[in-house]
Amino acid sequence: MNSVNSKVPFDSSKFSHLMEEQGLDIAILSSRHNIRYASGGYYYHFHANSQRMAESQYISFVGIPAENLDGTFYIMRSEERMQMEYDYRPWFPELHEALRGTAPATERLVQLLLKKGYGKASIGVEMPFLPADVWVLLRKGLPYAEFHDITGLMSELRAVKSKDELDIMRSAYDKTAHAIRAAFDACEEGISTRNIERVVAREISMRDLSFLFALVSAGSKCIRISSERLVWERGMICHIDAGAHERDYIADICRMASMGPPSTLARELHAACIEVQDRVRNKIRAGVSCGEVIAAGEEASRHGEYARYARFVVHSIGMVPYEHPVMARESTRPLESGMVLSIETDFIHPDVGHVKIEDAVIVNQQSCEGIGDFGRELLIR
Repeated sequence: MNSVNSKVPFDSSKFSHLMEEQGLDIAILSSRHNIRYASGGYYYHFHANSQRMAESQYISFVGIPAENLDGTFYIMRSEERMQMEYDYRPWFPELHEALRGTAPATERLVQLLLKKGYGKASIGVEMPFLPADVWVLLRKGLPYAEFHDITGLMSELRAVKSKDELDIMRSAYDKTAHAIRAAFDACEEGISTRNIERVVAREISMRDLSFLFALVSAGSKCIRISSERLVWERGMICHIDAGAHERDYIADICRMASMGPPSTLARELHAACIEVQDRVRNKIRAGVSCGEVIAAGEEASRHGEYARYARFVVHSIGMVPYEHPVMARESTRPLESGMVLSIETDFIHPDVGHVKIEDAVIVNQQSCEGIGDFGRELLIR
């Protein structure tokens, strides 16, 4: 029995099973989101928004053995000890320091792996999140080791969220939904989409979230960019599709408003969006396959007067958009309680514009729970 098991924030049994399936001896994590996930929320605050430094970048490594979690280690900057003392100390049993930059951190990693007997091991790394110089140094320092990508493995590990993770996501979605409403309320006739984006960013930041993006579409041009040349005039609909994160858990929501009374067509397209969304949400529960959810959305969006303008997308979300489970038509994988899905319905009409609603739901045993549902109606300014 590992003495650290009670402190590990993820499903250690599932981790060991996934590692065994791929024949891996140790996992090396280097991405910000997976380090934060594996640690239970820790990331060096100085580089929380930018990793670049001098002619290199900040990088840290977490090494997690497939079986013996007591051997887990973290390679870090020496300055991180103060953050751990006064803020949050991750559960990692071993802490090892390295000088600034990718090369010193990687050289320290190689030394540790050799010392621990992983010189000829099967090592999992996050290929898309390894700088080229790190890869070169790993291959040079560990010529007899085998390296395999564990990006998918970690995505699978994150697929079912814990109670604490779900609480964070509820908070992130609720705050983002209210930030979008506040942004709509602050907009005056003639405001540019660039200034709408700025208002959204401010409202998100005021709610202790980190702003990620705001895709704004005003009027019938269906252009989702921020520009001083694109303005929201009276009689136009506008959608704000905004992203924010709380402790790296992402909220992604789209809501609609009209500057002045909307046209009958705009109302009908918005109602069609809600109808598709609700029909799909009524389908979602544990045991339903990913493919069945896709089929439900496509079936719902194909019916009705405006079917030719419809588009439907559903994807999982957590620390990473489109993480596991992969939502595909051919997928027979059943949904599990604790998974989070983002559901999007668009009606792109040349006379009205880009009508869109995006919601998120938590999969439960018998149904699903909407999170951030505030503001789904068509707001009239």
